[in-house]
Amino acid sequence: MKGAKTNIVINSKITITIFNILRDIGLNTSHRGTKYINKAIQLLLTSNNDIFVLENIYICITNIYNNTSPKQIKNDISYALKSRNEEKSKHNFEKIFYFEYDEYYFTNKTIIEEISHVILYDLYKIESINCNKTI
Repeated sequence: MKGAKTNIVINSKITITIFNILRDIGLNTSHRGTKYINKAIQLLLTSNNDIFVLENIYICITNIYNNTSPKQIKNDISYALKSRNEEKSKHNFEKIFYFEYDEYYFTNKTIIEEISHVILYDLYKIESINCNKTI
C-alpha cells in the first residue's frame, strides 16, 4: 500500500538493528553481500512503498557504490545467504520473524522483504507506545 508508511529516516540505530538481525540469522556481517542486504533493506524502508522490484534496488545500490553491477550485487547477496551459519539461522529464526524456520525465506527478495517487515513492526510498535504515553 503506497503511502501507508510514515517517512522513515535511517539512523544508526536502524542500521545496527538490521545488522544484528542479519548476524542472528547466521550471516557474516563483514561480507559484501550482507552489507548489500542491509542497504537494500534501508532503501525499501525509505521507499514508502510495500511493492518493489528487486532489480531496481540492485540498480540503486550500484549507483551508491559505483564499483559494481546489478548482477554482481545479486550474486553477492545470494552468496551471503548461501554461506550463512545454518545452525544459527535455525536457532534464531522464529525469535526474529515469529514463525517457523523454512529454507524458502533465504532468497534475495524474501529475506529483504521479511527483515523490512520486522523493522517496520518494531518502529510502529515504538511509535504506538510513544503515542500512548503522550495521551
